[in-house]
Amino acid sequence: MSIRLKLLSFFYLSLFSFFSLANNSGINHLFNHQQLEKLKQTALADDYAYYVAEALTTEFGARQAGSQAELKSIDWLESKMQEIGLKNIHRQAVPVRNWRRHSASITVNTPYQHKLVTVSLGGSVPTPAAGINAELVRFNSIEELRSAKAENVKGKIVYIAKALKTDSQPGDYIENAQARQQGAVVAAQLGAQAIVIRSLTTLNSRIAHTGSVLYQHDVRKIPAAAVSPVDAELLDRLFTKNLPVNISLKLDNTETQWQDSYNLVGDIIGTESPNEFVLLIAHTDSWDLGTGALDNAAGVGIMLSTMHQLAQLPSRPKRSIRVLFVTNSQFNQSGIQTYIKHNQAQLTNIIVASESDLGAGFIETLDTSVSQNQLSKVDYIHTLVSDLEINRGHNNSSASTNSKHLLKYKVPIFNWVQNSQDYFKYLHSANDTFDKIELEALQQNVAVYSLFTYIVANSDMHFDMSQQP
Repeated sequence: MSIRLKLLSFFYLSLFSFFSLANNSGINHLFNHQQLEKLKQTALADDYAYYVAEALTTEFGARQAGSQAELKSIDWLESKMQEIGLKNIHRQAVPVRNWRRHSASITVNTPYQHKLVTVSLGGSVPTPAAGINAELVRFNSIEELRSAKAENVKGKIVYIAKALKTDSQPGDYIENAQARQQGAVVAAQLGAQAIVIRSLTTLNSRIAHTGSVLYQHDVRKIPAAAVSPVDAELLDRLFTKNLPVNISLKLDNTETQWQDSYNLVGDIIGTESPNEFVLLIAHTDSWDLGTGALDNAAGVGIMLSTMHQLAQLPSRPKRSIRVLFVTNSQFNQSGIQTYIKHNQAQLTNIIVASESDLGAGFIETLDTSVSQNQLSKVDYIHTLVSDLEINRGHNNSSASTNSKHLLKYKVPIFNWVQNSQDYFKYLHSANDTFDKIELEALQQNVAVYSLFTYIVANSDMHFDMSQQP
C-alpha cells in the first residue's frame, strides 16, 4: 500500500489524536489540520530531495572533506539556498586534513597464497614502500585484544575478526566501530606492526569498507586496513588449519598540509522571535570510494528540501529555521565543533536540533532528548506523523553523528531514526551510490521534517534541557 493510501486510512484516527494531544500538551496555538495535511501531501509529492541527492552524486561524486569535489558541491548548495530564498547565508572556514589514499594490498604468503580485497582505513599512516611482512595474529574482538599479552602481539600484524550482524541497529554499529577507531592504538601499545579488521558491514560481499581510524599523540601510529567480509572469512578458515598465517601489507597514503573546507549556514527568519530557531543538520563530506549517496547526499537533500518546502509557504514562521551543512564529519566532526565554537552564545536559542545522517531509508522511530516535563509536546508532534508508520521511541537519545556534540550544551534533540538496513550494507564503501536511494523514502523523510519543523517554529513550545541532570 502506498504512503498516500495509508494516509487516508489513518486520517480520522490522526484527527482525533491531534486534537486530544493538543489540548493535553498545553499548546496555546491550535494548528489548522487541513493546512498541516496540505504541507504533508505537498512534501510527499515533491522530488526536490531526490534531485539534490542525484546532483551531488552525479555532478560531484565522492566529496572528501576539503577536496575540489566537496568545495564545488558547497558552491552548488549555496546557489540552491539562494534560489529558494534563504537569508543570512554564510560560510565558516574549517581546517581539514588532506589525507588521501592511493593504493592498498594484502597478500597471504602462508599457509596458502591469496590476494585479499582491502582498503586503508581513513587517516591511516602508510606502510614503508616495501610493505610489512609479518605473522598475522587473530582476535575475536577489540576486548580480546585489550586483554592480550604483549609477547603474543609484538612484531606481528593484528587481525580483528568481529563481524557486524545482519540485523544490526545504529547502536550495534557504534559498538563494533570501536575496533576500527581504537584498534590501532591498542595494537600499537602491545607492539604490533599494523592492524587489519573485518569491514564493518552487514553485507557479505567482496567489497572492503573504510571509515576513520583514531590515533593518540603519545602512541606510535601503525598502518590500519580493512578487508572485505568474504576475505575475512577466508582468513578465519586459514586460522582453523592451526598453521602460522603470514601476510604482506602495503598501504600507500599521503598527508601533508591542512586545507580549508567550509560549513554552510542559511536561515528562514522568524517574524516574532527571530533569535529562537529550529536547527536542521546534515554533513556534506563523504568518503572517497563511492559517490557518497547514503552518506550523506540523501541527508543533504532531505534537509534542503525541507527548507524548500517551508520557504514556499505564504507566510514566514514565528521563529527562525536554520539549516547547517557541516563538513568533515568523517574524521572528527570538526565542522560541527567549529560551528559550536563560533556560535556558543546562540546555543541556548536553539529550541530543538535534528540531524539527517542515517541514509535514505524510511523514518521508523522518533527518539528524543528533551526535558521530561515536555514529553506531552513530543507526543503531540509524533501524532502528526504517526500515520507515516513512525513509532514513538525513548527519551534517552544519543543523537546522531554531529548533533551528539550539542548534547553537552543541553540542546534538545529530536532524532528521527531511519530504517538502516541498506545503510549498513553500503556505508563507507564503493557501493555507496545513487541507485540505493528511493524517491518515496526521501519524500516521507521530507514530510516528517517539514511538519515537525513547522509546528515547533510556529508555536511557543520549549523542550528545555537546562534543568536536566
